[in-house]
Amino acid sequence: MDKNSRRFVNDRPSVAKEMHKDGRPIDIPADESMVNRTLHSSISRSETLSGNLVDSENKVHMVGHRSNACGSCRSSNDVDSNSQEVSNHVRLENNSNGTQSKLITKMLPTGQVVNLMPELNKQESCTFFGVDSEEQDNQSTTQVLADRPFQRSAQALRNDTDCVERVRREMKKVLLKMDETIPNASSIDDFLCECSVILRNRWRARDKFSEIAFQGLLLVLEFCLAYTKSYDPMFDYFLSSLGYNSVAFWRLAVPLIYDSDLSAGTHYRDALLFALALYDVNNSKSRLRELYAAVPGVRQSMLGIHAKRFGEKYRHLQMMRSRASSRRSSIQGSIENLDLAELEFDGPAENDARSGGGLTDISHHKQRVINVSNAPPVSIKRKLSGSWEIQQGSGGLVACVDPVMSIDKENMWLANIGMNLQGAARQLNEDHGPPSTNSLGLPLLRQANAGEIFHVLGDDLKPNTLTENERDVEREMSLLSVLHDYNKSNYQLNPVILNQEDYNTYYGGISNGLLWPVLHNLPEYIVKDYDDEQILREHWCAYVRVNYQFGINAVRNSRPQDFIWIHDYHLMLTGQMMRSLDSNLEVGFFLHIPFQPSDNWMTKYRIVAEPIMRALLRFTKVGFQTHRDRQKYVELVKKHISRARIQYESTVDIFTVTHENFTCSLGVFPVSIKNEDFLNIVKNPSTTKLAAEIRKELLSAGSYKGCIFFSVERFDYTKGIAEKLKAWKRYFEKYPERIGLDLLYQVAVTNRRSVESYRVYQDNCLKIVDIVNAAFPCKEFPNWKPVKFNMDGLPRSKLVAHYLAMDVGVVTPIKDGMNLVAKEMLICNPAAALIISSGAGTEVQLGNAGFYAQDKQCYYRVEDVTNTEVFADCFYKAATESLEVRHDHGILLNQYLMSHDIDEWSTAFLDPSWTHEVIRLTEVKLLADFYQLMDKTCQVRRQIAERVLKGIAIRAHFSVSLENAKASLENSCVTGTHTLILETAAAGDDSDESSEHMTAKFDITNELAELENDLEFLRFIQSDEINNVEQFVMTLGSYHPAGQTAFVDEVNKAFALLTEGDHFQHFFTDRDGTLKSYSCSYPASIQPAYSAVIQAQFARRCAQFCAIVTTSPLMHIGVLNVSTMPEGYYAYGASAGREWYLNPSLQFKDDSVNDADLALLTNVFERLEELLEQPEYRNFTWIGSGLQRHYGHITIARQDVNYSVPKHRSSLLYQAVCKIVNEVDPTAATLALREGEFDLKIFTKVALSEVNSATTKISGRIFNKGHGIRLIKSKMGLKLNCGKILVCGDSETDLPMLEECLICSPANVYTIWVTTNPQLQEKVRVLCGTYENDHYVFVSCPEVLLGAMANATVREITIRPQGDDDDDEE
Repeated sequence: MDKNSRRFVNDRPSVAKEMHKDGRPIDIPADESMVNRTLHSSISRSETLSGNLVDSENKVHMVGHRSNACGSCRSSNDVDSNSQEVSNHVRLENNSNGTQSKLITKMLPTGQVVNLMPELNKQESCTFFGVDSEEQDNQSTTQVLADRPFQRSAQALRNDTDCVERVRREMKKVLLKMDETIPNASSIDDFLCECSVILRNRWRARDKFSEIAFQGLLLVLEFCLAYTKSYDPMFDYFLSSLGYNSVAFWRLAVPLIYDSDLSAGTHYRDALLFALALYDVNNSKSRLRELYAAVPGVRQSMLGIHAKRFGEKYRHLQMMRSRASSRRSSIQGSIENLDLAELEFDGPAENDARSGGGLTDISHHKQRVINVSNAPPVSIKRKLSGSWEIQQGSGGLVACVDPVMSIDKENMWLANIGMNLQGAARQLNEDHGPPSTNSLGLPLLRQANAGEIFHVLGDDLKPNTLTENERDVEREMSLLSVLHDYNKSNYQLNPVILNQEDYNTYYGGISNGLLWPVLHNLPEYIVKDYDDEQILREHWCAYVRVNYQFGINAVRNSRPQDFIWIHDYHLMLTGQMMRSLDSNLEVGFFLHIPFQPSDNWMTKYRIVAEPIMRALLRFTKVGFQTHRDRQKYVELVKKHISRARIQYESTVDIFTVTHENFTCSLGVFPVSIKNEDFLNIVKNPSTTKLAAEIRKELLSAGSYKGCIFFSVERFDYTKGIAEKLKAWKRYFEKYPERIGLDLLYQVAVTNRRSVESYRVYQDNCLKIVDIVNAAFPCKEFPNWKPVKFNMDGLPRSKLVAHYLAMDVGVVTPIKDGMNLVAKEMLICNPAAALIISSGAGTEVQLGNAGFYAQDKQCYYRVEDVTNTEVFADCFYKAATESLEVRHDHGILLNQYLMSHDIDEWSTAFLDPSWTHEVIRLTEVKLLADFYQLMDKTCQVRRQIAERVLKGIAIRAHFSVSLENAKASLENSCVTGTHTLILETAAAGDDSDESSEHMTAKFDITNELAELENDLEFLRFIQSDEINNVEQFVMTLGSYHPAGQTAFVDEVNKAFALLTEGDHFQHFFTDRDGTLKSYSCSYPASIQPAYSAVIQAQFARRCAQFCAIVTTSPLMHIGVLNVSTMPEGYYAYGASAGREWYLNPSLQFKDDSVNDADLALLTNVFERLEELLEQPEYRNFTWIGSGLQRHYGHITIARQDVNYSVPKHRSSLLYQAVCKIVNEVDPTAATLALREGEFDLKIFTKVALSEVNSATTKISGRIFNKGHGIRLIKSKMGLKLNCGKILVCGDSETDLPMLEECLICSPANVYTIWVTTNPQLQEKVRVLCGTYENDHYVFVSCPEVLLGAMANATVREITIRPQGDDDDDEE
């Protein structure tokens, strides 16, 4: 039995005996009330849930709901889900005397089974929630459990004919038990709202009724989740009522929810997650992330391999659970057949500190594009034979994105392909759970049900009587088999399976009934039903549910390095859904349609508008088709989204918007086409021949001198077809001489006939066609008709031939995101004229490029398609334009479009360099510019180190950022040098002074070298070599003062010492000069990423307690500001170890400095600030460490590493500082000034006892790093006399640190010194010799020490790491 288990048992005051599997008795509590014990059980579960849920299930299905006109409740548990996990279970066993006993047990992480409810074995009366005491003796355990929240089966909920009355009845019992007044509210919403407040207050009181109040809160939550669509406002109120207590509540409630889902077949987890997601979307909150923080295992269980690993185990559990035909047998099935051990997940592999291997473990998979859209890139249909057929789709989205996706077969496209859950499939899922997914996201169907499921999908129901051979044939013909074959030869196409009712509402309702018309600024086409706020809210819930499902699927199918690309207005919420799960995801969104919402968008439709406006800001980057669309969005954000900070970067034409701690980049990316595909068709001789035939046929009914006006689009009201036809009619009315000559060939591909607004519009257009054709008879050409109308569409080869045959292309939508037809026309036929409306994004793009200027108009623009007069004039001008002019204009447009094809569009959008995450190329002029740039590199390097240490692939923008930073510094240096001359912030205030005092001069050779090292490190780390970091370390030899050979020799020498020590119980090291070369200025002393990785890995494998002890301050341009290592690897002892930082919740300082001493130090610091304001001393502000205020002392730089300060000026500074110190402390009783090579230090004088800080003053004694070691030893209880100690330093200030360690353990100290100073080396030898220690090595530069640490990390370690409390083990 381990210590934790022993404590769990021994802490119980009164116990009962229960037998473990091996026959040994286990002690269990026997004196707690039923409710109190359940509460403790919940607490125990919640504490272990974060670990147990790490391998939870790999697919979440939304909780679907049906509206019910009669007002009865429909349980959310009727709908599909398959994600549950449990940490304890209920078991029915026989007692030793053979009688049936009711025993509820729990398996501990140790494998022990303990009795949670021992009083159930007794015949004494117990009070259970929802059960009258006089009835309890006659009820079984199953019946009792059925009346407790989250212990009712899904079948029981489905059979609940009056859920409202049941909840009222049970809630009244809870309130009566607490002597509370029962609310008189008539509606269930008001009743539960009042109850929630009462229950919350009683639960928070932590009195004798708190446990009962908690059960009441569970009852409210259960009701909300079981009937969430009918009562979602109630959930909102319930959540709000919890307030700051929600975290504690979730920790107790979530384990019960998982228990219910597994043992009772409910789907509460999915209902809860969606309800929280809906709440966050509607209220701009982060309650979902709050839940993940409260119970981390929930989030982990939904991601990556953890979800997939649990999925396999969960499917096994669900199959066995499905055999149960009742609540009782369900419990027996889940307990007798499903040992909880089956749910024990393989935890993360412990890092074996003794085994060898590579320094880092990085997944070298390249970045994939995970494309997510509502519609798939293929068309799927079932042939008469019953087999499925997949054909490559067409349309704007496919044309845009397919070239990008086809580059890599590992790219993935997630879309809905029509495989939704409905009808008989729903009944199957009620019995067996919903289709789960394999690692590709494809449904995994049990063989026994495969035929039935696919007959449902194929609308061809057959009995499930297939033989094994027939089943194999059926499977080969199935859609999944076809998808599997498709994925072998293409990028991966994964279906997103949705509830059909939700999908219909989401697609036909909110997406196309509201968003499509409103974003095109066509409010007259908005579905009139949305005037009813209740209907709008219900449909909005379906839209959120579908977006949630898409988002979850995208996250689960992605790797950390992937780019997730969301497309169009159907999925505008997915970014918020995904980044609530993982804020580090890189998720982009592109809007293919216009963003020109109508004026009432943010008022009448606020329920939808505000959440969408906010959700777009959760994407990493958002792309619009035109500047017009982006500008409209930015204007609405400024007006309606409070606390949004907007910045514009003119150099890259990017808006960055920060809101609720998320930053989004807004760019403009006009979509184009894949020119080569069209040009290849144009070059085909058969196309030219077909074009001639088409032209001859179209003009055969009229004059061959006429013009063919060609237009092709979807039969959509946004395309302006009706307006075009009316203008065409007006054209012949104004210019009758064109009758018999010109022809409008309109191709309008019919779609969405099921939508009433489309059907009415399309029928109206056909009537206009008949009117126009009848209005203009031609005597000369009696068979001529002004309009030819085609509603069937054209295959691409014929379409291109029509482009070649036309004289004038007509593209005149009312509003369109881009309209690629115009580009297709001009690419295929540069000799044609173009009429295009300003509503088309293509016209905005061409206009911005200068093709419609006052002196040059290369096309005919229709400003207002409803203005038939102007529109008709455009027709006439295009028809009568000379061929030469038409050709010249067409060539110019063609050349522009040829250089701006689809590859440019996708490359530009996917390019990481345009987002806010990237450091831009900039000119460094001011000192503040330099410090700001170096701080940005610090943020990037922290991300690099964190991802490498976690084994996560590197993002492309990291190297872009470091390259830009390096180039910015190099370009700002004096030509041919590494000297940076910068204006200081105060230069403008002293214009009468010489320029010498207004500029800062830095040699940034070290900064540039470290940036280059990190870039080289990124190149090595992303290679496939297992020893890539070790290979990189050898490149550091170029920085050794004596060359590569000397570097290798010194590395081997230091490595030998580390190997001799093998594993160190404690590691204390200096930073600047030891682990990192000195920088020109402390704010620029950023730790390189490669150094952070090496140091962290060394701490992970070669040492137990590691600390960096430095004289620099902790914060305010201190060691924490320039460190790039993630927290947890090292403790930081700043101000020579006088202030310590281990983590945000564990920080402490030396308590020997009293307020009077600090006041003196503050006085000196303020006077030094005034001194440095004087022109002759101002340069000391920025050289070296500058002026730093530490805890207990002050540092002021007097020289930099390049010795750029003349000696006489350094001497003047020393004299001025001495004067200030003497004036503040004339007796020298408190302050001491110490002169160093690069800085001056003013200390307070203190003494330390052997263990604790003392306040006794001793003249001349100052706090040093030895005292700092003593302080951390005292505070943390370090046992320096146990195990080996490694000490690293580079200056005399580090000697006290070495001496303190030698005092504690003379024989076990190993030390490496980075110095070539003979005097310092001798002092180290003497000090070690005093304690008869010869474990020391001298190296020449920090790179040698890092190289030795890297080599030590990858070797095999023989000593077992010891903890400080190991001697406490029994």
